[in-house]
Amino acid sequence: MKPFSKLGSIALVLILSLAAGCKKGQKNYTPLPGYSGTPGASSSLGKGQPILPPARPLTTDGSGANGADVAGINNPDGANGQPSREEIEGMLANREHFKSNSVYFDYDKSVVKADSKANIQAVATYLKAHSDNKVAIEGHCDERGTEEYNRSLGEKRALSARDALIALGIGADRVVTRSFGEDKPAELGHDESAWGKNRRGEFILLTPPSAGALR
Repeated sequence: MKPFSKLGSIALVLILSLAAGCKKGQKNYTPLPGYSGTPGASSSLGKGQPILPPARPLTTDGSGANGADVAGINNPDGANGQPSREEIEGMLANREHFKSNSVYFDYDKSVVKADSKANIQAVATYLKAHSDNKVAIEGHCDERGTEEYNRSLGEKRALSARDALIALGIGADRVVTRSFGEDKPAELGHDESAWGKNRRGEFILLTPPSAGALR
């Protein structure tokens, strides 16, 4: 075989091998609402990110609390009485204030349990005393179930906690929800101890920029 022919054959084999490897590396995935990208592509939606495309992030209050963003708001136009993105964009987000008031759910359920009602009451009491504040509720799931199913279940859990706040007298336009599904576990693990802590709803306090630090 001529040298050039041999080199051409080797190059062809390498190209075919690379093509086969790339095809094999593409795994099946569950498409999410509002996202049309492909796995591995540069995108604003990654592991642990909300469903909808990102908008400008909410700011933090400067006290060490983590910021939240408006990307995951499931009613960006204020549907179902929820505040719109425009209404909460720029508000200060404090993840620590209601950290001890998280609510937990049974497996595959979205009903607020009796032992969680005191936590919801505490959130409602604070919001009633601070009428200029709002709250974001994040719904979470354990790792079992498909990604799409868990996003839906996480939203149902957030809405269930929202309904409980509204029943206690909090205006619907002060409570916004979003779901992270299984993407943001509170505890890593593959047993009931971890799963029970991951099936939760978290309350994020939102205050107007002019309010400054928490009162």
